[in-house]
Parts: sequence; C-alpha cells; structure tokens
Amino acid sequence: MRQKEGAVRLRRGFTLIELLVVIAIIAVLIALLLPAVQQAREAARRTQCKNNLKQLGLAIHNYESTYTRLPTAGKGVNFSIINMQGFPSSFFQSVLPYTDQAPLYNQFNFAYHYSNSANSTNAAAAKTKIPAFLCPSNATTTPDPNGYGESDYMPVPFVDIDPSTGLRNGQNGTAGGANGSTLGATKEGFLCLFPSPIAGATDGTSNTIAIFEQSGRPGGIIGKYPQAMWIGGALGWDSSQMPGGGTKSAPNRWADGDSGAGVSGPPNAVAGSVQIINNNKTPVGGPPACPWTTNNCGPNNEPFSLHVGGAHALMGDGTVRFLSENLDVNVVRRLCGKNEGETISDF
Repeated sequence: MRQKEGAVRLRRGFTLIELLVVIAIIAVLIALLLPAVQQAREAARRTQCKNNLKQLGLAIHNYESTYTRLPTAGKGVNFSIINMQGFPSSFFQSVLPYTDQAPLYNQFNFAYHYSNSANSTNAAAAKTKIPAFLCPSNATTTPDPNGYGESDYMPVPFVDIDPSTGLRNGQNGTAGGANGSTLGATKEGFLCLFPSPIAGATDGTSNTIAIFEQSGRPGGIIGKYPQAMWIGGALGWDSSQMPGGGTKSAPNRWADGDSGAGVSGPPNAVAGSVQIINNNKTPVGGPPACPWTTNNCGPNNEPFSLHVGGAHALMGDGTVRFLSENLDVNVVRRLCGKNEGETISDF
C-alpha cells in the first residue's frame, strides 16, 4: 500500500541509553589506549636521553683525539692538597665544539667566569638552552631563575664511598671526605679535575663510568662551593648571577664547573641498605629526612633519573648502559673509579 502524499516519514534516532553506551565504550577504549600511548612516548623520550649520552661519549673521544687528554669534569679532588677545587669552566663548555656547538664555544672568553658580562659575552652564551644536555623525560626541573641553560647529566670526577660500609667516606664517623684531613677511600673518576690521559683508566674504559644521568633536580639548586674554591678565583664572577646570595656555585647549569658531581651516596643512608642510584626517589621532592634540596639527596649531585627502575650511564668506551637502581653499592663504587684494581661482576 503506497504511502499517502504529504504523509510525514518518521526517522528513528538514538535513545539516551544508546548514546550513553556509546560514550562508555569510547571511554573504555581511551582508558585502554592511553597507557600504551604514554608508554610509547616515554620509550621515545628514554631513547632520546640515551642518544644524548651517546653524543657526549663521542664528544669525549673526539676531544681526547685532539688534545691527547680527556676533558675535565669541571670540579674534583685536588689530591696534592687534599681538597675540592674546580675550574671556572665546565666539562660541557669543553666539549661544545664536538657537539655541533662550535659557534657557541667561540663566544666564550675562558679567562673569565661564565657568569661574566662586564668583560665578555660569557653570560649570554651560557644562557643558551642546549637540547642535547637535557633528558626529555625530565618534567620536574624548573628553568634557572637567571635564565641559564641547564643539564641533566653529571660528569663523574670521583667516587667517595667507603667499601667496608657502603657509606659516604667519613659518614661512618671516621676521618675522610673530599674536604677532610685524609682522602680515605676517595678515588678519581674517569673525568677528573685535571685533564688526564685515557690510559689512566687502568680498570678498562668499558668498566668505568664517565657520565651518569642526573635528571629531576629542583630548579635553582644552590651549590656547596664558594668563589674561592675555583682555580684562579673565578675571575669575573658576577655575584648578581649566582645563587646563595651570590656566593655559591649553581650545579644545575651546564656552564658551571659544579655540574660535575662525585658519587657519594645519600647522607641518610644506613650501612647494609645503601641505594646509590635513584636514592630517596619517593615521594617526589624526597622524604623529610633527605629532601632533594639537600646535597647528595635524590638527584642533587647523585645518579638519578625519572625513568622506571634505574638510570643511564655513559661508559668510558662510549657505550651507554641502563643501570638498575638496585645495583650493589660496591659495584657502583668500582664502576665510578677508574683505577680501583678490583674485579667487577656483571652489571
């Protein structure tokens, strides 16, 4: 039977229940896919972080090929006077020409501290943000208060751990430490204070860490070391550009010699249960007993990453290893010293 002319044809739409079911299905699919997307993005960021260290490894060896010496770590132990010292320039400044940053390197006058602007263009150059010095997984560190470029990697100038306790040298009540009356168990790292030949790494370059990841530090950390500690007195030091009332170093900045960091372990460690990599990682910012603003707590001058389970380490031979945060303290100690003379187990 034909529909009569002029009759209205009814169209059936979605009911409210059907619409809610569709929305619920979409929500479930998003909930299932979102973690996978996040994991894929973090995997990409982690790969980029690893590649950054690989590039720094190539820069170290290209520098060594040019000067027959490894670049300085920026700071370290001066074993002749049993004290900490540092250069007004950093490891990262030294390798700029070997990380496609030769024009930036040429802007520095190395007779002056990087904060200097009265006699040089150093301060302007040091405020350059260099992606290769930053781990893309780090969403914690805030920009430098004065606008300087930062780094998420730490050259290792020394290791300062007592092998008998696993604690920081001198932390167990004995004399020692980098500023103490004796060096005790302190050992030089692959990249030490004074540039040295690669042959000095008698433990083997594949068994010696050159640079650790150190990602997630609070922004604007105030260093431990005053202007007087830096060799030459850090000529041209601009107090208005430095933290701690203008008297301290700024370890977050790639141009600061304090960007090098000895591996010592956290000050709240207890013998027999020492965690070196990612120490005091929870909660974010650290526990009350060891907040990240305190030296050697969390990412503050210690190996740390925001990746799950460990941190990247650049070995002396240029390879990059991801080291578990559960790695035994003495294995980490042996890996950080270049001439320990001890057998290193599989890591």
